[in-house]
Amino acid sequence: MNRFRRKATVGAVLAGCALLNLPSAMAAPLPGGTLDPTTIPKYVQPLVIPPVMKDVTGNNTTNDYDIAVRQFQQQILPGAHWNAVSPACQATPGLCNFPATTVWSYGPAADELPDSSLLGGAAGLAPALNSQFNYPAFTVENTTNNPTTVDWINDLVANPWPSDANDGCGADNQAAGACNSIPHILPIDQTLHWANPGADCLSADVRTDCRGQSQIPYAGPVPIVTHVHGAHSVPNSDGYPEAWYLPAPTDGSNFSCVTDPADADPTNNVYVCTGTLANGYGGDPNTFPGVANFSYANDQDTATYWYHDHTLGMTRNNVYAGPAGFWLLRTAEGGGEDGLGAGSILPGPAPKAGDDPNFVPATRAAIREIPIVIQDRSFNADGSLFYPANRAFFEGLGDGQTASTDGNIAAGLDIPFIPGDIRGPSDIAPIWNPEAFFNTMVVNGTTWPVLEVAPAQYRLRLLNGCNSRFLNLAMFEVNPGGQTITSRELPFFQIGAEQSLMPQVVMVQTGFATTLAQGAPIPTDKQNMTAAASKDQALLMGLAERADTLVDFSGLPNGTRIRMINTAPDAPFGGFPDVPADARTTGQVMEFVVNTALNGKSPTDPVLADGTPNPNAATAPNLLALTPVDDVVNYPGNVGVDAIQDLALLEEESAAVCVSVSPNGSITYIDLGGVSFDPLDPANICFAAGGVPFAPMAAVLGTNGSGGGTVQLWSEPITTNPVSDSTEEWELWNWSADAHPIHIHLVKFKVTGRSGVIAGTPSLVPGNGVQPWENGWKDTVIAYPGEVTRVAATFDIDGLYVWHCHIVEHEDNEMMVPFCVGDPDANGCAGL
Repeated sequence: MNRFRRKATVGAVLAGCALLNLPSAMAAPLPGGTLDPTTIPKYVQPLVIPPVMKDVTGNNTTNDYDIAVRQFQQQILPGAHWNAVSPACQATPGLCNFPATTVWSYGPAADELPDSSLLGGAAGLAPALNSQFNYPAFTVENTTNNPTTVDWINDLVANPWPSDANDGCGADNQAAGACNSIPHILPIDQTLHWANPGADCLSADVRTDCRGQSQIPYAGPVPIVTHVHGAHSVPNSDGYPEAWYLPAPTDGSNFSCVTDPADADPTNNVYVCTGTLANGYGGDPNTFPGVANFSYANDQDTATYWYHDHTLGMTRNNVYAGPAGFWLLRTAEGGGEDGLGAGSILPGPAPKAGDDPNFVPATRAAIREIPIVIQDRSFNADGSLFYPANRAFFEGLGDGQTASTDGNIAAGLDIPFIPGDIRGPSDIAPIWNPEAFFNTMVVNGTTWPVLEVAPAQYRLRLLNGCNSRFLNLAMFEVNPGGQTITSRELPFFQIGAEQSLMPQVVMVQTGFATTLAQGAPIPTDKQNMTAAASKDQALLMGLAERADTLVDFSGLPNGTRIRMINTAPDAPFGGFPDVPADARTTGQVMEFVVNTALNGKSPTDPVLADGTPNPNAATAPNLLALTPVDDVVNYPGNVGVDAIQDLALLEEESAAVCVSVSPNGSITYIDLGGVSFDPLDPANICFAAGGVPFAPMAAVLGTNGSGGGTVQLWSEPITTNPVSDSTEEWELWNWSADAHPIHIHLVKFKVTGRSGVIAGTPSLVPGNGVQPWENGWKDTVIAYPGEVTRVAATFDIDGLYVWHCHIVEHEDNEMMVPFCVGDPDANGCAGL
C-alpha cells in the first residue's frame, strides 16, 4: 500500500514538473526496440478483416463459447505468407522478409495450433485457416436480449494445443511438461499494487493482490481475467481486476496452488491461486480450474463493444501481448441496429459465421462493414515485441532493454526504488513507465496495412486500442509518389459512439465537426461547416473510445489512394494545439485503394453487378434516420439526478526520492539521510537541498476538494457508493496536466458538460464543452486538464465494480478504484 496519501493541489502537482523542465508525463523517446520502424515497408500487407469467432458447436448454433488465451507466433510484420498475397512483396524480393512475433490472444479452445503452410507461411504461424487463434482475436457476435456465456480459459502453458502430436495439456496422455506454466513475454513490475500470485507483499502480509517488494521481473504463472468493455454485466461476470486466475494446476504443472495464503512460498515457486475468488468474483475458492464462467445478458443497445484482459496491476502487459477482440451486439431482427430509422440502410455485409474474409477473394470483395482496432507497438530485430523493462526509459535514458534496477543504473537513473536501499526509502517502481509510446502502427494485427475498396460506402467501426496514445484521425488523398494532397480530405461520417447510435450524423474532418440535419445537403464549402473545438481536431479518439463511422469512396477514380493519418502527439495528450505524431511513422495508419472492379459485389453498393443503379444502396449519410432509444433520463443540467459525485484526477510526486536534473537531462539522487518529505510543502527539505521530488510517482483518482483532491488508493475503503437504481452525475475534476480517458464499468452514460476551472471553482469558461460526437450513449470520456467533465448514468445492478483511466499504464498504478452499487453489507462490498 502506498503510504504517501495526501492532499494534492494543481499548483503543487505541476510544480515538480516545471522545476524539472519536463512535461508532467514525458514520452519515452521514439523509436524504441532494436527494429528501426522506418525500415518496415508500408501498405504492402492487406488489412486483416476480423472473422467471427466459433461457438462450442463450431457452427454458431448456440451462444456458448469456450475461449482460451494461448501463446503462438503471428506474422505481424511483412513476411511469410503475406508475400503470396501482396503484389508489392512479390515485385520486390527481399522487401518483406521480417520475422514472426510471439503474441498471446484468444481463440476457441478446441482449435489447433495455427498452421499457415498452405498459404505460404509455416506450421505454428498465424493467421491461418485451420485455427481461429489470432491477434487481435476474432469477433464475438451477439444479439440483443439473448444471453451469451463464455468459459474464459487461462491456457498460458507450454503446450495447450488439443490436436498436437503429444495431445497438448488437458488431454489424457499429456506430454511431460505440457502443462507447465509459461512466464510472461514482457517485464512485470512486482512493486506495484498488483495481482501478486506469489503473495510477496511489501507490507509483510501473506496474501495476493498487494504491492510487492521484489525489484526482479515476475517469472511465475500468469494471471488473467477478461472484461467485456461496455457490457451491462453482473459483478461476477464483469472481470473484476482481483478475480484473476492462473492456468489450471495438474500433475504435470511446475507450480501448485494453495488455499491458505499463509502456505505460500514464492521462493519455491508455490503460488496462491485464489485471488479474491473467496469474495465471489470469479469462482469457487476451494477449486481452481483455470477457467472463469461468465454470462452476459446483452440487454442494451446495439453497438461496438470489445473484450480484453483486466488483471490488477498488469493490464498494460497482458493487453500489449495481444488478448483483445471485438464484441458486437446486433438486433435479433435481421441483425440490425437499435435506433436506425425505417428505410435507412447501412453499408454491409459484415463477416458472417463461417466466412473467411481474408483468404477467400469472393467473400472479401463483398465486405463493407469492418471493425478496425488501431494500436501502436515497437519491435526488436528478431520480431519480438518491445516493451520497456525499466523506468529510465521513460526519462529518456537508455534503451529500456535491461530489466529492473540494473537497467536503471546503467542508463543513469541511480535512485532508490521500492522498497528502498541503504540510502533511504522509495516510492518509485523500478520497471513501471508512467506512459509508453511506440513507433509502429499496427491495424488489426498487421503493420501499416492496405485495403482495396469499391467506390462505395464502407462502415468502419474504429477502436483506439493503444496503451497510452490518443489518436486524431483524418483521411487524405495521396498522389502516386505517396505525398498527401492536403486539400483533398475525405470526411468521416460518425453515426455512433461506444454505447449507441447518435441522434444525428456528424461529419468530421480536420477542424470541423458538423451535425447533419436529416435531408439537408452535405456541406462542401467550409463556410457552411461547423468548426470543431480546435482547428487541429479531426476524429479524436481517447484510449478505448469507439467511433462507428461511414466513409464514402463513391465516385473516386480507379486507383485513388486514401491514407488514414494520425496527428495526435507521440506523447501525453492535453488538448490542442500539440505537436503531431512523426509523419514518417506514427503519423500514418493505413491506406485504402479504390478498385472499381469491386463495385456491385455488395448488396449496398451504389450499382448492381451489371452496372445499373442499385435501388437498395446504402443510404446517403445526410439521409440516415437515427433515432436511438433514450431509455433512462435526458439529463438537462441536474434535472433527474439523484446525487452528484465530486471526483478528482490527480498526479503524485515522490515523497521519498529527491533529485536534481542537469541541463543535459541526467538525473542525480540527493541523499536526505532517509527522511521522507511532503512534496507539496514549498519548504520541504528536498527543495532546501536544491532538488525536486522525483515525478511522476503515480497517476491517481480521488475525491475533489477546495483547490485539489484527496487521493483514493485501490486498497483503501470504498468511498463511492451509488444507491441502487439511482441516477448520478459524476463531476471529474482534472487537476493533472494530461487528458485522461475515463471508463466507468457497468453503466452507459451521457456527457452532460465541461467547464473550465479558475481558482479551484468552475468558471464561465466553457472548456471543450460537449462535442457533437459525444451526443450518443458512451462508456469512456476524455477528461481534459484544467476542466470539470460531467457525465450522468443510472446504476441499476448492485455490487462491486471499478472506474479508471484507460491509459493502461495509469490504470495499473493506482488510477483505478472500486465503487459499490447498493447496500455494501448485502452485496459483498463491505470491508473492501
